[in-house]
Amino acid sequence: MNGRARGPSDEVRWRRTIVVAVGVALALRVGAVGAFNSGIFLRLRERPTSEWANKPFFPDSVEFLRMAENIRSGRGFMVSETSRIGRMPGYPVFLALVGMVFGDCFLAYRLADSLLGAGLVGLLAWLGRAVFSRREGLVAAGIGALYPAFVVYVVFTLSEMLFMVLLVAGSACLAMAWSRRGMRWPALAGLFFGLAALVRASHLLCVPLMAVLWVVLRRFEKATIGKAAVMLGVFVACLAPWAARNWWASGGHLVVTTLRTGPSLYEGLNPKATGGPMMDAINWDTGEEGMTEWEKNRYWRQRALGFARENPRRVAQLALAKLRRFWSVVPNLPELRKPVIVVGLGGAYVVVVLLALAGLVKAWRRWDVGLILVIPVVYHSLLHTVFVGSIRYRLAVMPLVVVLAAHGAAGLWQAARERAGERRAQGQV
Repeated sequence: MNGRARGPSDEVRWRRTIVVAVGVALALRVGAVGAFNSGIFLRLRERPTSEWANKPFFPDSVEFLRMAENIRSGRGFMVSETSRIGRMPGYPVFLALVGMVFGDCFLAYRLADSLLGAGLVGLLAWLGRAVFSRREGLVAAGIGALYPAFVVYVVFTLSEMLFMVLLVAGSACLAMAWSRRGMRWPALAGLFFGLAALVRASHLLCVPLMAVLWVVLRRFEKATIGKAAVMLGVFVACLAPWAARNWWASGGHLVVTTLRTGPSLYEGLNPKATGGPMMDAINWDTGEEGMTEWEKNRYWRQRALGFARENPRRVAQLALAKLRRFWSVVPNLPELRKPVIVVGLGGAYVVVVLLALAGLVKAWRRWDVGLILVIPVVYHSLLHTVFVGSIRYRLAVMPLVVVLAAHGAAGLWQAARERAGERRAQGQV
């Protein structure tokens, strides 16, 4: 036989590296769960975190778990008898499925979120490759595996991890649909985006916006119009069963998402609003006597809109405060502003954002990058200038920022190599 035996192809090596990145991501997340449950983490809210090992950490988690228990017990998709359309069903269904197998076990919930977090790393590799190249996919997987916020959030039993997985999957399918023929990829994009909206209602209007912009950016091509229509049609079909269920549960009202929109809007637009969460500081019993859940939602929405009409300057001030909170480097909660958190989470965040800006500059003329990676980030940023602003809500779109950061990092690395090569060439001359 002549010649050397051929080694694995670049594709095989790339896939093996991604498998390693996913494995590292899973190990880090499982380690975070173990550390949280054993109380190794910092003292938060004046209690050791070991006291939180078998308790929900955030008020939202309480409602997710109550709804999951109601699903498991056959009482339906409700938080309580007075909150039958209070939450989107996606994450509670996920928790209910985990609970059916392992029982009401916080360790199981957190480990399930850890699996989602590891899966997110593989999806980041796919998205980075679909939009840019294998190199960006590899870098995106590496950043996603190590990014501290992605690691830590698996312990909180919140909907962001599931939402991020579905968002990135839908974005990768949209990237495939941008460059390939056929209706399979736009249909899959609509499916994953629809499931994402069933997890977080805030994503509802982003998909129609992206569909319209897709058609505009491709100059109303007939094929693009068809793809956008398929994506939007599947997206609507995903939400239709939930809207039909809400029609029945609300007594004949069209409710595509939840009846929590009014209170959430008032939380962000009221005389005492600061731009941050304040559900516990509002007397929600005022004026609600005898109202149905739908009427309560309308009541608080009208109060929020009335405040906005009467106080436009204050609304503008709140919008800026919410935007600062959304993109804040340090945690908004004072009790979380401990040196290790500020340096660990804040430092990594600053590096990723700077690399993302470099990636955005490098891909400035690429309309697909703007549609797939930038528009959802801008949309959610602006949405939370109306509702409350929080780092938590920013986390939901950070995977898209990570892919941009991967493009920036790859570009900077390539430029550094080229400069080094030029210096070596000059030295030889």
